[in-house]
Amino acid sequence: MSFWLRSGVSLAETARRAGHSVAVLQRYYAKVLDGEEDRMNALIEQGLAEHEDGSEEP
Repeated sequence: MSFWLRSGVSLAETARRAGHSVAVLQRYYAKVLDGEEDRMNALIEQGLAEHEDGSEEP
């Protein structure tokens, strides 16, 4: 599960595949995501840029 989370699989999808709740993952595996803020911020910025580019099309 740690690999999935580090690879960018969402908490919800990882929980579903592992047969756990999101709460369990957050409690026991959230530490896996420590230090990932820069990567997550880059993903958010990329998504926002794609959204802005798409909303300007006719």
